[in-house]
Amino acid sequence: MFKVDQFSAANEAAINQFAHFAQLSLANLEKFAEIGLDAARDSVEQAAAHASALAGAKDVHEVIALNSAALEPVMKRAYAYSRTVYETAAETNAEVKKVFEKQAADLNKSAAASLEEAFKYAPAGSEAYVGNVKSAIAAAQSAYANLAAINKQLYDTVEKTVEQNVATVQSAAKATKAPAAKARRK
Repeated sequence: MFKVDQFSAANEAAINQFAHFAQLSLANLEKFAEIGLDAARDSVEQAAAHASALAGAKDVHEVIALNSAALEPVMKRAYAYSRTVYETAAETNAEVKKVFEKQAADLNKSAAASLEEAFKYAPAGSEAYVGNVKSAIAAAQSAYANLAAINKQLYDTVEKTVEQNVATVQSAAKATKAPAAKARRK
């Protein structure tokens, strides 16, 4: 049935997978920390520049124009930050998904091989039982394939929603920019 070398290989695979996920987690922690620090650094620099510009304003109209002009870079930074975070999370999701799909394929292959080996030693007259087990395995594999397809559809829907939201934010930023430009001309 289950041999010592198979048990050893399973343990080694589990340890390798754990190490891979630990490295992936640390790499993502580094990426997110770097993204957050870069965003904080940019925000501080922009806030200082904006405060300096406001301090030099001569009248209320100039303050309004400066505040209106400052909105677009803030929106662009927020968009860039959210997009970078989203892309990093999507890359991580893809890597984790790839590992789990490989593991599931290996497990299915191993289980099928083990069952075929066990079926060789099945007593006479158990063909119906063996057929039922094979049918159950095929149904489980089909259910897994359907679940994977649903997961992909969900992922694609979220991706499209994010892209639509980005387009909405960009058009809103352009719409805010137009009145600010008109206010500066007056």
